[in-house]
Amino acid sequence: MKRLLAILCSVLAAAPPSFAADAITLCSTHRTNLPDHLNVHRKSTRALERTRGLRAFAAAERPAFAADLGNIAVMDSSGGVLAAPNPFDLDGRNLLFRAEPGGLRLLDSPDRYSPAQAEAGTPLPLGDDDAKLVQLGFSMPFSGSHDSIWVHSDGTITFWEPDAATAARSLGRLAGGPPRIAPLFADLDPTAGGSVRVFRGENQVTITWLDVPQYSSSGFGPRQRFQLRLHGSGSFEFLYSSITLSSAVVGYSPGRLQSPLDVVGLSESAGTLFVSGAAERFGSDSSIDIVRAAQRFYETHEDAYDYLVMFNAIGVAVAPGALANMTAVRTKVHGIGDELVDAGLSFGSPRRLQAVLNMGPNSTYPLDPYAPVGFRGRITGDNTMTLLGHEAGHLFLALASVNVDGGRPMLGAQSAHWSFNFNSEASLLEGNRINDRGPAAEFRYLTTGTVEGYSPLDQYLMGLRAPWEVPPTFAVLNATAPRIGSGAGAPIPASKLPQVGVLSQGDRLDITAGDIIAAEGRRIPDHTVAQSRFRFAFILITHEGQEPPAAAVDQIETYRNEFEVYFNRVSGGRAWADTSLRPMLKLSAWPAIGVAAGHQAPVTLEIARPLNYGLVIGLHTTHGHIEAPSPVTLPAGETRLTFNVKGLSEGVSDLVAEAWNGQFEAVFTRIDVKPSLASLTLQPYYTGGPIVLRVTDRNSIAYPGVRIRIAVNGGSARFVDGYNHDFVTLPDGLMWFWWDGAEPGSTIDAEIDGAPETRITIKQ
Repeated sequence: MKRLLAILCSVLAAAPPSFAADAITLCSTHRTNLPDHLNVHRKSTRALERTRGLRAFAAAERPAFAADLGNIAVMDSSGGVLAAPNPFDLDGRNLLFRAEPGGLRLLDSPDRYSPAQAEAGTPLPLGDDDAKLVQLGFSMPFSGSHDSIWVHSDGTITFWEPDAATAARSLGRLAGGPPRIAPLFADLDPTAGGSVRVFRGENQVTITWLDVPQYSSSGFGPRQRFQLRLHGSGSFEFLYSSITLSSAVVGYSPGRLQSPLDVVGLSESAGTLFVSGAAERFGSDSSIDIVRAAQRFYETHEDAYDYLVMFNAIGVAVAPGALANMTAVRTKVHGIGDELVDAGLSFGSPRRLQAVLNMGPNSTYPLDPYAPVGFRGRITGDNTMTLLGHEAGHLFLALASVNVDGGRPMLGAQSAHWSFNFNSEASLLEGNRINDRGPAAEFRYLTTGTVEGYSPLDQYLMGLRAPWEVPPTFAVLNATAPRIGSGAGAPIPASKLPQVGVLSQGDRLDITAGDIIAAEGRRIPDHTVAQSRFRFAFILITHEGQEPPAAAVDQIETYRNEFEVYFNRVSGGRAWADTSLRPMLKLSAWPAIGVAAGHQAPVTLEIARPLNYGLVIGLHTTHGHIEAPSPVTLPAGETRLTFNVKGLSEGVSDLVAEAWNGQFEAVFTRIDVKPSLASLTLQPYYTGGPIVLRVTDRNSIAYPGVRIRIAVNGGSARFVDGYNHDFVTLPDGLMWFWWDGAEPGSTIDAEIDGAPETRITIKQ
């Protein structure tokens, strides 16, 4: 089937230039993007240092070209923005992952590739993108206990179930699929030559990929020769004889996103004990080092953006077969199926950046922002706007799912997209709108819509909608296509791209927002205070030392300008995008704080650099729950001022700050007014040195300016100078103090002043 598609693609390649990227169809967003990009940055930086020398590399870090052309930030690819390739460096190496208490330790294996075991092995009748079940003859511990494995043509084995889809061999698939050991996860095709063989020894099995070529759409790809040796102890070895491919993933994973995947340089990690999974992505092509590109951006711009959106005019693809992806830099939300991370400092952002979108070459996209994008667009209906919305939505989507028999039936490709068989209401994050035609229909389910916008469930997970505003939906379990003749219908993979007009049969699983909350927990913060206004910086990367073509800048400007309108529309008018490059107007209350009715909360307003004139800033409030002065004036030569917001009545109000000269960003923050101090929660935040207390609520937002009463039984308490100037919470809701002279058995009683109901006791 894949060869038929390749012939079709070769025909399309002869069509006009707009079809040149037809084979690039996938979104390569997955939960290991962040460690992958940090590893790419580390290895690329070291490679540049080795080839140029430290002094030359330091000089190269000074940008040869960087400028704002209107609202597009342009930089050239110098200074490490164009990452050095990470070619396969394990050929001739032999790696042992030795099972030990607590994990697997990576060592250099004393064994070597065995030609004798390869020749004596039993060939498996494997097709392209195929897998066969093999009995081990012993029980092997690996994320469970197994007496059989699935051997794949693509240089891997899996446990429990096969994963032989025609899809990208990626870190995301390694982490999100079934438990997998991958000596060479690549698109290998045994139908074009070579063989995959199984040799059984004493308490061990060796699988050999003997001269199996890399898949090629024309002719024959280079042949690969390597072995995987499994031991009954749970140890395993990668034994390489002849590797000549251009890209691959190597490593292992317990699968199903059970634990984080360590992305490392395997050749540099001998002696390391890995407690979960470990892997490395190899490739012979250059790539954009998004970490270094972000650092370059922040050399000339302020930390005032939630998203960086990167296009390049140098033809550098995101990843093999991938149109675009999103890398989460900071995640702050509970209850959406995600893990919290904060790598902002590595990207040059001390406070705000949440995600980087790598959209790849601008030449991939039509000038018309609503024209279909390549082969994917003709299948799914995707255009440049839907793909920008898709990647932006990945900060919150699609990671949540109900659980059925250990599986997550709502999720599809790389466990970061909605399943083809999930009625996502035509979400931008894949899935389909599925019409249930009733159990009496010959084929019960029909896909009727794709990539139309952020669905009600999407909007709940994005913090834009209450759970009771989300209508019920469903997934189709065990989905199969219509039967051909008298045979059984073929299974429909969850990772299939969305497509209108597909019939299927299967078992209906009804799903409500309550079911999602039961599986993932309540979204924190919820829709009452969650961020709904986001700032995007659009970046164009050009050739080293060159300005970009004017047409490329105009193209990205068209996308930037249209995206503001589009983002608001597909979110049902509940979210807004600001894509200007205006300077920062920072509020300590952003994105949300709380205050009790009748009390005040201090808010600090800040700009990056002093001005030679007074900056007048209007403060606007909504819904009548708060009171704030307006306007306020930042004096000439100053960069910050503090004012108070007073809580008037229970409810949530917006506080909007806008500079009267229009030259700074407009800042929107939400203020949650609680009926009394007794409605707040006092928590011990840290007790391993100074004592840190936090005042917060069920949405985990900060309550600044709240006085804490301390009663000491043994020793004395004093606030931490340089943090607090009294026993009052800071803008982040924290209050720091030292507990001097405390002995074992000493206690401190702490409570919010005026709210004895909030009392907590800390013991030494």
